[in-house]
Amino acid sequence: MSTTYLKYLFTALLVTSLLISCNDKAPQEKASEESHEGHDDHKGEEEEKVTSVTLTKQQMKAIELVLGSVEKRTMSVGIPVTGNLELAPQDRADISPFMGGIVKSIRVIEGDHVKKGQILATLQHPDFIQLQQDYITGLSSLALFKKNYERQKTLYEEKIGSGKSFQETTNAYHNKKTEIQALKMKLNMLGISANSVAKGNIYSVLTVTSPFAGTVSLVETNIGAYVAPLSKLFEVVNNDELHADFRVYEKDINKVKVGQQLFFTTSSVEGTEFEGKIHAISPVFEENPRALHIHADIQNSKKNLIPGMYIQGRIIAKSVLTNTVPNEAIVSENDKTYIFVLKEEYEEEASNTDEHEHDSHKDNELSFEMTEVITGEISETYTEIRLLNPLSKEAKIALSGAYYLLAEIGKGETEHSH
Repeated sequence: MSTTYLKYLFTALLVTSLLISCNDKAPQEKASEESHEGHDDHKGEEEEKVTSVTLTKQQMKAIELVLGSVEKRTMSVGIPVTGNLELAPQDRADISPFMGGIVKSIRVIEGDHVKKGQILATLQHPDFIQLQQDYITGLSSLALFKKNYERQKTLYEEKIGSGKSFQETTNAYHNKKTEIQALKMKLNMLGISANSVAKGNIYSVLTVTSPFAGTVSLVETNIGAYVAPLSKLFEVVNNDELHADFRVYEKDINKVKVGQQLFFTTSSVEGTEFEGKIHAISPVFEENPRALHIHADIQNSKKNLIPGMYIQGRIIAKSVLTNTVPNEAIVSENDKTYIFVLKEEYEEEASNTDEHEHDSHKDNELSFEMTEVITGEISETYTEIRLLNPLSKEAKIALSGAYYLLAEIGKGETEHSH
């Protein structure tokens, strides 16, 4: 075989090898590039947020979705405040005996409603009987002191008795009267009728009574226990006089006046908004935090309200006419608030009744756009909104079912991401 032939053979083999290598690599690179481009397109689609949702009229009927418009309403501009339900000192009583004794009976439990003067417990002790005996003995002695006083007075006036004897008798008589008067007052303070004791009636027990009508909130004794004088046995509160005590911070003080109306809620009584009116403003700042206390009378029912409950409210500073929607029309997502506006091309369709038949599948659907708004004052049923972009007068929104629409958008985003 010649050298020239071998040279040509080697060259042909080299070219063939290079062609095969290029053909194998090209499809791989092309597939890789196409895959990368597809990934970029998919990523772009993921970044595009879904903001609209389409419902059939059957779906709307199932969730009772109502269409309507943004409406002008008078909303109260309020000063937000927090506080607690409180009782004035005169409506809360710690009940204690004036004398110590053994508890003989307890006639109430916590939560009982009591009348003014109603017996809560009875005590017994020999000192009670001794006090009554001292009073009866003192009354008898007083009669003798009085008789001696009158005799010495007559002798003195007739110039028979000395002035010194009359003065001593007078002092003794007045001292005895004072002693008996003090015993009488002690008996009355203990709830024992001094007049009845004077007639010979001796009471073996001391009664502990309620100073006003209210509710027993605390019982701190047991039958057979010895209670010392002035030790606390019961607490009675008059919740009919419950009031709202709020803290108003320094920046809002000049906006608050006696007579202003306010509204408040408590988590302990869900679904109820209470109304009140400011009747007093404290003239002294609290230091931590710097705030004034205001006291407000509660104007509606105080049922289920208890002293100490935490409350949140707003003081009505003024009223304004503003755009509002029902609370059910608003949703929150990522620290923003939204309403759902019916797309313009569906406004005419929305005016048709559910019973009207349509040939087109589209005629049976309504589409909504998720539209950002800024909220303001919130009442029990309506929320003030500020539109970032104006709506036409004919624009319709979902007045209810907003969270269902938001959930449907969430489903759409999940499906789109796949």
